[in-house]
Amino acid sequence: MTTVDPDDDVEKLPHIQWDSAAVPGPSGCMFPGEMTPLECQIAGHPFSGEKQTIGMLVCTRTGRILKPATKVILGEREIAFYENLKNSHDPVATELKKFVPRYYGTTELRVFNNRTKFLMLRNITKGMAEPCVIDIKIGSRTWDPLATPEKRRTEELKYAESKRTYGFCITGYQVYSVLTGQLRKYDRDYGKQLGVAGVVEALDDFLNLIPGKPVCRQLVSEILTYLYKIERLFNMQRKYRFYSSSLLVAYDAQHLRQHCPLKDDSSVPHSVPKVKEMICGSVPCKVPNQYSSGTNDLMFKSRMKRSMSEPVSMPCEQIPNESKSCNLNANVDRLCRSSPSHFSFSCTNDVTKDDDVPVDKCKWVRVRMIDFTHVFPGENNELDRNYRDGIQMLIRLLSLIKKSDCMH
Repeated sequence: MTTVDPDDDVEKLPHIQWDSAAVPGPSGCMFPGEMTPLECQIAGHPFSGEKQTIGMLVCTRTGRILKPATKVILGEREIAFYENLKNSHDPVATELKKFVPRYYGTTELRVFNNRTKFLMLRNITKGMAEPCVIDIKIGSRTWDPLATPEKRRTEELKYAESKRTYGFCITGYQVYSVLTGQLRKYDRDYGKQLGVAGVVEALDDFLNLIPGKPVCRQLVSEILTYLYKIERLFNMQRKYRFYSSSLLVAYDAQHLRQHCPLKDDSSVPHSVPKVKEMICGSVPCKVPNQYSSGTNDLMFKSRMKRSMSEPVSMPCEQIPNESKSCNLNANVDRLCRSSPSHFSFSCTNDVTKDDDVPVDKCKWVRVRMIDFTHVFPGENNELDRNYRDGIQMLIRLLSLIKKSDCMH
């Protein structure tokens, strides 16, 4: 951990302590007045007083996320990445800033009586009433150039089927049901067991796709807009190599319920009470299908699996030439023209604006690149195909969902 031995100064820091007899907090952890564990954390270690693991926090006063730098080398490497990105005026860095959370520096807290450093980042779910969040680790290779042979073998075994087939893996997600308001959480142990078909089903579930009903095209199109722009960046940038980095995709299920109503289903209320969450851990769980449509449901699933779950060879084309780059721009423009009112927003990280954006101006769909502990300089002026190919496969799957024969 990025901690030091207790000293005089550490006593003055806001502190998190463990009291096994205390009720508040996870596993008896007590937190400072304006700090609380991040409820929508879906990857990484959560707070545990018993195991003394440190999770992510949110400041109730500022709304900022505090991400612990729990490993010295990796933590300092990620801090250095954010600092360099913040201070750089390089065209690649300037473009990349649009897709990473805004960085506010670091702070220190006293955790379990040790000084611990935290990165302060903008909360991607700020302003969302029912945040649905998925962590998608991009790249078929998740080990970096400094990895030991043992570390490489370990990484190759993790999410092997998903990474080999799609070039990405789902490490966890949470979703509010658009019908019932129920919150379901799926952790990294669940994600590790997802096979080829399981990845597709997880994306269906995350998008609140109801068998026999059309997918909300606006939701998928908003996500694809971000992904096309990130893909375009990775068809040009040669400055960085990203290993074991993730995309964090979030949307507000309450907005989805109110503004993308189910076709021919007026019985579904625009607002429903939230119900107790269901946490799916190490054993993949099947959520009871309360909206099954019998034979039609089976036919729908069959069509989706045939079109989306077949293994696909990862692309290995040459570096894009100028005409290919123009085609990429045309793809984005064509996507925006298909529904212009939905794409009027600028794809920026609001780096020059005040942090306290009014809630009614917050976008209900957001995509950010996260986790930069394994970012290295580019090599031989080559593209980061590992990351780019994973993005392209994710675009392909989401495009197939959008184009399914059950949509609007």
